[in-house]
Amino acid sequence: MMIAAALAAAAIGGADCAQASTNLDDGVYSPRSEAPSLQQAAYRRHTCVARSRTAVGYWTTTTVAGAKLGALRQCAVRTPRGLLCLVVSCS
Repeated sequence: MMIAAALAAAAIGGADCAQASTNLDDGVYSPRSEAPSLQQAAYRRHTCVARSRTAVGYWTTTTVAGAKLGALRQCAVRTPRGLLCLVVSCS
């Protein structure tokens, strides 16, 4: 909306180019800058580890249940048939 207003003002001659360009947002932000409209809400991340005798699976997500399921799936695709994967830790 701010860009449209600046372009409209420049088109009718109400603002000179130097003033209009200083009001425009260039869209570049430092990781340390405060840009609340661009930063996502912080979510708790859960990481789980599943192990079998021959393989390990890791998964990280926002829910414990999802992290367990993902770790078990990652372990299962690396484990030969007949062996079991167990979740050994979650944080």
